Amino acid sequence: MKPSRREFLCGAGALSLTGIGAALLPLSHVAAADYKAVVLVHLDGGFDGNNVLIPVDAAYADYAKARPSLALPKDSLLRLSGTHIGHTFALTPSVRPLYELFERKRVAVVANVGALVQPTTIDQVRNRSVKLPPFLGSHSDQEQWIQGWMGDEDRSGWGGRAIDLLPEGMRNRQPLISVTNNYTALVSNSTPLSLADSNGNSNWGIANISDPANSVTQRLEWATRLQSSNPYEAEFARSMRAAYLDSQEFAQGRIKGPAPTGDFPTTTISRLPRDLSFVAKHIGYSKAMGAQRQIYLVKDGGYDTHTGQLEMGDNNPGLDRRLEVVAQSLSAFDKSMVDMGLDSQVLVLVISEFGRTLDPAAGAGSDHAWGNHWFAMGGAVKGGTVYGSTFPILQTGGPDDASLYNPKRGQWIPQFSSDQFVADAVRWMGLTVEQTVAAMPNLANFKSRTIGYL
Repeated sequence: MKPSRREFLCGAGALSLTGIGAALLPLSHVAAADYKAVVLVHLDGGFDGNNVLIPVDAAYADYAKARPSLALPKDSLLRLSGTHIGHTFALTPSVRPLYELFERKRVAVVANVGALVQPTTIDQVRNRSVKLPPFLGSHSDQEQWIQGWMGDEDRSGWGGRAIDLLPEGMRNRQPLISVTNNYTALVSNSTPLSLADSNGNSNWGIANISDPANSVTQRLEWATRLQSSNPYEAEFARSMRAAYLDSQEFAQGRIKGPAPTGDFPTTTISRLPRDLSFVAKHIGYSKAMGAQRQIYLVKDGGYDTHTGQLEMGDNNPGLDRRLEVVAQSLSAFDKSMVDMGLDSQVLVLVISEFGRTLDPAAGAGSDHAWGNHWFAMGGAVKGGTVYGSTFPILQTGGPDDASLYNPKRGQWIPQFSSDQFVADAVRWMGLTVEQTVAAMPNLANFKSRTIGYL
């Protein structure tokens, strides 16, 4: 049976990049004047945004009443400057580095984002008179949906389709890089995808691919150029060649990329600090080597907190312990970008497949819901703002509770679709309005096709 290209490439340790030449120029030879990168950080499992962005005006009483086992003490919260969407808000103390970036206007919060096909009301949901994304509440399905999956007829993602629409010269060097094995957002119809391992090295067996003078490396490189009229052998050779060139590029990035200056945390509960440190270094290298547009995808797991959500120990970390690592890692990444002179050229988006129920679960956690609060970070972001026109009334069974089951447990219909959220990013990367809708066809159903945080 012929193996799929994905199966072969994953086994080889990297995915295809046919546009990279074997020879790599010194860093000083080229620097892309027009460079932009999006770094997508997916918090896998559906993090509980209800315990991240919290109103501290009169609405806090609703929050505390609805979450007796989960509500954070009001005097522990980090109050945001100003009023937003008719409320005074605060962030959980676990994300203090993000709070500080928000106050410096480098971070924006977008309230109540999620999977939508079209604008949707509670009555439409209850009457089943509106088209909804399939399998709401399913981790895998909603992860694919918010990353742009269009169904079995087109399994590409929004990032891959957006890069496809850019001029060829702007996607010249590793435009799609995933540091995780689940990468729907970066699946393209024509642009090769690169898989990176932040814990990798320069070796393919006994060949050191960062050393072109190494005799084993020379023989390996020769083998990647083999051709065949047999379709199976030709695909094997082509994939091997692409994987080799990608691995060579990552090896050079490890050697020549500027060292990140941010203070990434050392922890055993997450690989996010390592992954973001790797991305920071590779961005510096790629930009210096002439890359113009790139999208990176990293993932942090453990956010399906049905139980023990408030646990702070590393043996069974809950939401806040994990968010501490996320916030510290994002802050370290941001500092690294600023120090590399990439302040306004790198955009970070923090997303998750869905939010959690307002009503706590039996095990001191929360269950699958729908709308959630997402973040954008970087010098180009119009930060210091919570974006939205409304904020859910935090009452189970209240006017904003879209639960279809009884007793009602508090889940919110998103006011923004995931497509609207990422549309800001692809427009910033250079797509026209028409191209943005082509990359995310469901945007045609919305009057406002961006949110405006850029």
